[in-house]
Amino acid sequence: MRLRRWLVSLEPKILHQFDRPWLAWLKPALDRSDMLSFRRQPLAVGVAIGVALGIVPTQAEVILVALLCALFRGNIVAATLAGWYNNAFTFVGVYWLGYLIGNRLFPGEHEFPDLSGIEFGSSLWFSKVLHGLGQLGWPTVAGTAILGLILAALAYCAVHVIWLWPAWHRLRRLRAHRARTRSS
Repeated sequence: MRLRRWLVSLEPKILHQFDRPWLAWLKPALDRSDMLSFRRQPLAVGVAIGVALGIVPTQAEVILVALLCALFRGNIVAATLAGWYNNAFTFVGVYWLGYLIGNRLFPGEHEFPDLSGIEFGSSLWFSKVLHGLGQLGWPTVAGTAILGLILAALAYCAVHVIWLWPAWHRLRRLRAHRARTRSS
């Protein structure tokens, strides 16, 4: 309950920062698109967008997050923070899991070729490396895309559950209290 109140109290404070003359032109667009709204639905959409695009390993993620948050009325702060799950410590596991998922979609032999005995930097070395990356690339790209969508759906649902948990708990207590007063 306190977290929800704190998040909702952030919105006017952040929008107040856009009262400065050089940022005032952005305020109507940000307010209208809910990109800085800390209510349940924009937070859930923002977290889902951030988790889905957190797999993208480039700076294009930032542009895509901003565009999708504007399009789907998601919170850009939540999207940015949620995208940080894929970092230098976790990327190996994320891409390995993506490769395993993609390998199920594209069955067959996807092995990196043996480079022993081949001179580093030769044309044969480059052709074998490119062939190996091609073998591993498509299953990894497809698998990480599917993994991103699955994680986004789970994150969207998790935000709603976390947000509504105090209300469900309060409803259970109220029902228990009513049952006790009726039996008395």
